[in-house]
Amino acid sequence: MDSRMLAAVVLLAFLPCHRGHDLAQEAQATCSTSLLQGLQGLKRSSMSVTLNLTGESFPFHVGLSHQHVATADMRLLQLMAHAGNPLEFPKPEAKSITRPWELASGATPLLKCPPDASKREMAKNEADKNLDMALATYCSVHLPSLVEFYVDADYQQTYKSLTDTDGWIDNAFVAYMGLTSSDDPIGQEMDLLVQSVHHFSSKPVVVTNFGGFVPSSWTPQRFPRLVLMHARSVVTEVSQSFNFNKLTSMLFTKVKTGIALDADQWVNHGLDYLFERAAEETTANYPYPILPVHWMSRDPDSDDMSGYPDFYAFHWVSPQGPRRTMRWGHAHPTWTHYALPWLAKWTSFVLAPRWTDAPSWLHMQRSLGNYDGRIEDEDLLNMALWASNATKQWCKFDTPGPSDFKVYLRQSVEGALMIGKDKLWYPKGIAYIFFTAHDAKKPSESYDYLTSLWSNTDDRRKAIYYNGRWFATGADLASYDPDLRCMA
Repeated sequence: MDSRMLAAVVLLAFLPCHRGHDLAQEAQATCSTSLLQGLQGLKRSSMSVTLNLTGESFPFHVGLSHQHVATADMRLLQLMAHAGNPLEFPKPEAKSITRPWELASGATPLLKCPPDASKREMAKNEADKNLDMALATYCSVHLPSLVEFYVDADYQQTYKSLTDTDGWIDNAFVAYMGLTSSDDPIGQEMDLLVQSVHHFSSKPVVVTNFGGFVPSSWTPQRFPRLVLMHARSVVTEVSQSFNFNKLTSMLFTKVKTGIALDADQWVNHGLDYLFERAAEETTANYPYPILPVHWMSRDPDSDDMSGYPDFYAFHWVSPQGPRRTMRWGHAHPTWTHYALPWLAKWTSFVLAPRWTDAPSWLHMQRSLGNYDGRIEDEDLLNMALWASNATKQWCKFDTPGPSDFKVYLRQSVEGALMIGKDKLWYPKGIAYIFFTAHDAKKPSESYDYLTSLWSNTDDRRKAIYYNGRWFATGADLASYDPDLRCMA
């Protein structure tokens, strides 16, 4: 698949000619006639045709569009998002599975230790070289089981259709889960996330399963851009926090440019824009993941922490801890393949402390802080970015909760609490971008908000809110406040 081109073949079905809907006779006739004419045209020509079941003219030209042109046309994107499956309320039903490495016939992971020397010699592109460095790091510190990611047998064809000739997926959301029972509610959260990606985005979503169950309703037919993978969990392999599975998923699923999503998130219109921005910002000269700003600074010297218990703030144990180069970020990173060696190095310090030469301040933070020998992925990402003198931070594209989308839907903050202001980093408050909702742990609440957004493609609505104003683009925001510390 050539990432430079976007094939936009949109089936406009505003008259629901399928799924068994009741239609007036006139509407049925229109659908039948349009369908028949389309099929007759297909027989007469070797060219592909798009069936327009509305009987109206298309508002755009059908065919191939350069990606930059297509993604800049908001009306086209909204029409593409508008078509699709209806939102379904997910059932808490999951099925037990046999993991690929447990099969008698065996299975082949995308990567394994030791690195294949012949393949390394063949690696011609930068993505392969960066992955090789990350793989070599894990193999050298006795983490072979954590590099093995297996594409589920039912999703092999989907995976093959999405990968380039070099075996990479160009752009994808990456999520992770570990269902522990047939009625694990995380399965409902994840189902709504995958539904929202399929409705509001044109990108694939890679979900890695680290548990023994997967949602029963998941099939390649229902989710044609889902790639389900399986891998071993850091919990069972090295006794670390489950959330480090997010970082190993970023490392070893072979996604060139990615956006990490948690199960308790769902996405809205416009998030695809961030893929292009991520590729622009994480480069060979800036090889780090980029986090969205957190809703609280976690800085003990900032005024916004005065109303919280002391443990809400982050305190260094060692006086040698690196200085903060930016405000605390939320662990919903974007990245490109350039960040893979950095991610491998810093995660190995936590996942294999016996075999790595981690900084002394990191050892002290783990052993003497409030961590009981374990730290979270978000702690590591922030500390490591400060240690690397990283300074880039996204504006908050992951709202603190689904209810914040009331503000977006009505384009008014009246009566809303827009948290995030602090005297040190964001004296005017943080900028919000209504691309995703976080803390979406109540499926019924998420379903209600997604229902409001599902068919509501008002192109006058702006996604960025900052300092009492709404902005249509990141450029408009930067022009309004050139000193703002976050990017859009």
